[in-house]
Amino acid sequence: MLLFYRKYGDPKHKPIVVLHGVLGLSDNWDYFGKRFAELGFYVIVPDMRNHGQSPRYEAFNYKVMARDVKKVLDYEHIKKCYVIGHSMGGKIAMMLAFENPQLVERLEVLDISPRKFDHPLEHVGFIDAMGKVDLKHVKRRSDVEEQLAKYNFEKRILLFLMKNLSFSHEHGFRWKPYLKSIYKNIEEIGKGLENQGVYTGPTLFIRGGKSDYILEKDVAQIEKQFTDYQLVTLPESGHWIHVDDPVGFMRETERFLPPLSLRSE
Repeated sequence: MLLFYRKYGDPKHKPIVVLHGVLGLSDNWDYFGKRFAELGFYVIVPDMRNHGQSPRYEAFNYKVMARDVKKVLDYEHIKKCYVIGHSMGGKIAMMLAFENPQLVERLEVLDISPRKFDHPLEHVGFIDAMGKVDLKHVKRRSDVEEQLAKYNFEKRILLFLMKNLSFSHEHGFRWKPYLKSIYKNIEEIGKGLENQGVYTGPTLFIRGGKSDYILEKDVAQIEKQFTDYQLVTLPESGHWIHVDDPVGFMRETERFLPPLSLRSE
């Protein structure tokens, strides 16, 4: 089965694929999808498996998710593209580049390194809280928000989680992500990609100055696996680069991507 994905811009233009993180959604990238389209790109933003409107699977790891993205690109008859990935999506993008270097013309990774890391485990708390909400008996979105508020999440985390709530008259309220599979496989998301390959194409890592997902100790590993890389820090940003500093994110992305006249087809 094919991932659900959103499309922006003219299919004749140079494609960019944008990959979200754990509990993210393609809808979260709507503003940037439109912005990139205005700049002359064809933009594809999938819901990753077990997220949003995409199919649910028990398997949930970087290899299968990279292959999910490859299927979308094959379906769109795309032979070369630029890839942007945030957090988990950044590691999916890395795996896609390792396995299909001829496909990924340029790679942009937002606030994640290829090393093994523990941060996804914080999502266990998010998933646990979402799973404990009694969706069968809530009548309004505010009832769900009230139950999640008991966990004292930051306001932006609360809003982030609430975007995963859907409603239909047939099924009532439900969570879009397949929480059971994500929870069961959360350690897969923390695994490193140190032995998965080398990518020689142009690569931009953007890290948040207030985040610790890319540390100085990670630079040596990045150098080994990404032989043509740049590392940029946005000082006032946390982990959610595109949310915390959208201006900085767009500035560095536009600087990294070739001008319209120089884009190869």
